Amino acid sequence: MTRTCRILSILLATTAPIPAFAQEVPAGENADHVQTTTDESAMPVEDEYADEADGEDIVVVGQKPRGSVVGDIPAENTLTSRDIRATGATSISELLEAVESQVGSARGRSGGRPVLLLNGQRISGFRDLRDLPPEAIERMEILPEEVALKYGYAADQRVVNIVLRRRFNSTTAELRGKSATDGGYVSGQADGTRLVIRDGQRTSINLHVESNSPLYESERDIVLQPAAPDTDAVDPRPYRTLTGARQDIRLSGTLNRTVLGDISATVNGEVQRETGKSRFGVPTGMLYDNGAEIVRAFAGNPLTRDTATEAIRLGSALNGQRGKWRLSSTANAEYSRSTTRTDRGFDLSTAQTRLDAGDPTFDPYGDLGPLSELDRNRSRSNRTTLSWDATANGPLFALPAGDANATFKVGLGRIDQNSEALRDDERFESDLGRTSGDASASLDLPITKRTASIGRLSANLNAGLTQLSDFGTLTSLGAGVNWSPAPRLNLLASWTREEGAPSLQQLGDPLLESPGVAYFDYTRGETVLLTTITGGNPALDADRRNVFKLSGNWQPFEKTNLRLRAEYVRQTIDRPQGGFPAATEALEAAFPDRFERDADGNLVRVDLRPVNFEKSQRETLRWGFSFSKPLASKPPSQAAIAQLRERFAAQRAARGGTVPSGDAPPPGTTPAAGDPRQPSGQAGSLAGAGPGGRFGGRGGGRFGRGRQGGRLTFSLTHQVNLVDEVTIADGLPKLDYLNGEAIGSTGGRSRHEIQAESGYYNNGLGARLQGNWRSGTTIDSPGGDLRFSPYADVDLRLFANLSENFELVAKHPFFRGTSVRLDIENILNNRPKVRRSDGTTPLSYQPDLLQPVGRTIGITFRKLFIPQRFFQRGGMRGGRAGG
Repeated sequence: MTRTCRILSILLATTAPIPAFAQEVPAGENADHVQTTTDESAMPVEDEYADEADGEDIVVVGQKPRGSVVGDIPAENTLTSRDIRATGATSISELLEAVESQVGSARGRSGGRPVLLLNGQRISGFRDLRDLPPEAIERMEILPEEVALKYGYAADQRVVNIVLRRRFNSTTAELRGKSATDGGYVSGQADGTRLVIRDGQRTSINLHVESNSPLYESERDIVLQPAAPDTDAVDPRPYRTLTGARQDIRLSGTLNRTVLGDISATVNGEVQRETGKSRFGVPTGMLYDNGAEIVRAFAGNPLTRDTATEAIRLGSALNGQRGKWRLSSTANAEYSRSTTRTDRGFDLSTAQTRLDAGDPTFDPYGDLGPLSELDRNRSRSNRTTLSWDATANGPLFALPAGDANATFKVGLGRIDQNSEALRDDERFESDLGRTSGDASASLDLPITKRTASIGRLSANLNAGLTQLSDFGTLTSLGAGVNWSPAPRLNLLASWTREEGAPSLQQLGDPLLESPGVAYFDYTRGETVLLTTITGGNPALDADRRNVFKLSGNWQPFEKTNLRLRAEYVRQTIDRPQGGFPAATEALEAAFPDRFERDADGNLVRVDLRPVNFEKSQRETLRWGFSFSKPLASKPPSQAAIAQLRERFAAQRAARGGTVPSGDAPPPGTTPAAGDPRQPSGQAGSLAGAGPGGRFGGRGGGRFGRGRQGGRLTFSLTHQVNLVDEVTIADGLPKLDYLNGEAIGSTGGRSRHEIQAESGYYNNGLGARLQGNWRSGTTIDSPGGDLRFSPYADVDLRLFANLSENFELVAKHPFFRGTSVRLDIENILNNRPKVRRSDGTTPLSYQPDLLQPVGRTIGITFRKLFIPQRFFQRGGMRGGRAGG
């Protein structure tokens, strides 16, 4: 308790401003969205992909922007279209990776991507927006976990709200290739996307293909461990892959329309096939000659595992409003089939029979004659998922400080999974199903108005009930407080207690046996090649977790886009579900039946299927900041403007049309000082002729205003892991992952983890540096302690939006909408380093085993095609000088 109080005091001290800076705002206004002269959105920021709309947006002071989320919790950070461009991302997935340090959460079950909203509304899933080009985004808001409650989600992941432009029309083609500088590994990717956004409608279709080559141990610095060293002495490295070959092809489409007057309806569909091939060693077999073991290896026939997964997915979402209530419903259906086939080697029974019969022509150390292959181990899994939910959010009753808003959600679901595995001619079957029904409610209570002396204060209460056919009733409870004591400062405190059942995969995945896996035996301090067993455990029980969180978000300076953030999270779990990250002495003592040793004490088999531990506890402190500064951009030359204008005029005349004077000054003239058409900013990326590319209009070709088109950004997040321990069972010692216990192949839990991103973007040229660092750990072992060194991974991205080079586009129109990118991942070619106390490295912790690919260099070419009708209409349209 003393530790918690001390941490809370530090957290409050690092985020609180001086109260004397508090400012009063008229009642009823949301100060978090009040427009001021320092708000970047009020600056004359040029956007080359601005909406092709018939009228101007009307901004009401004190009213939330279009597409904002419900509630009064402000965004922790908001990225404008130029901020997004500055990341160099070409997809939504890359964009989320670029801000990974800001969207990550220290609480929750999945630890995956955040809750995603589109235009402030629920979506059926990531498919709804995954394939949208970043150019179609107007802004992206990053919000704390508590906002998820207002949309019927659990408050265990941050929320990202993506707001699209009102209109956008493009076809995108992208090609990417990547290769490891150490050789042996190449990958490629191709994407084609068609997107139309117009008048509240959206249509998109995407084809995605990617593949990578296998990477073998022989292509990296791996120590030789011959197979059958006393007989055949075969080098197994050319027969074992560090990274298996993989191919993936996916076709998806989304259709959004307005139905029944004002209901936004979205449907999406996807088909996908993914295949993989990996090799895991040389086939070996054993002959017995009067009790003596003779191990033979057979070169030229690598043991191979083939995998294939086919899936079809459908989703839908309905969003509407009735009075002050927002209504939403989503539905999803998915069917997937996965198969795995694994080689077992050769059948030596005939050779053993000849040896037992004393055949004088048979030499157990020589040619064994023709051998037949054993039947392959096979596993198959079919999975069907159906889900539906509906939410309603709106005012429930009035309080002196404002309306009490409530969110209600109901949902139904069904999951069926049947699997079958054939292992060593023995069949295993599993047929599981789960029907679920859930209901939840969340109530936001305003306590004080923003004009109160203590600022705006509100509270939240939430509860949920889930009924599972195989686990009974599970409950969740939560409460929170949201306090804004001063402008640009927001503090949150929340508590949740929830019960969670294991997934059907954890319960019923087919058994999979993998021989020849390099594994470190901590008990004996040695690396062994053994067989691992993975799959589901039908005996798993539900867990119960309690999470307390305190967070703060502060923008200390009104005129500087610097945001500070900090959060403390304490999480305890009863009956947590976990696996066996390492063969430590404590785990083997607690679960002796999961570790199999031979008569000499050598570890030969490990069962890695998940189990329930007694209890776990984790405490983390995360703090960081993000900084963004607009940069003035170079204006295009008058000659380039005139050249492009003349081309537009010629194209218009060829169609029999007239050339309006519009906003563009006549050729050869220069606007007078103060004229809104005076070129004083950077050329748009479509050279003044994109979806909103009109000269002097609102689009990318607006040369009529001073422009702040560039960006300088920096973000840093530091996570301090204070406690991370697991109680296996009563009477057994705790597993302390921060002090001596292994959590995986990277050692224990690092005390410190840092994520940093820095970027520069201006005049179409950009550079982005992103790095991750973790502190070293030490693992206690009876066979000698292992020291894992600190590890840093730094990526560099250099990119050029050639379309923002106005002179280039004026001379070569092909480059309109074209971008190229160079990615260098793991630029330092670092690999984790593990040492014993004597300075040696265990075989299973060789650097190239822990990080096989190493540094890679990738090149991306991307072309964004804009329909000519938008180009002409936007480029030659006049009447609104200066936008």
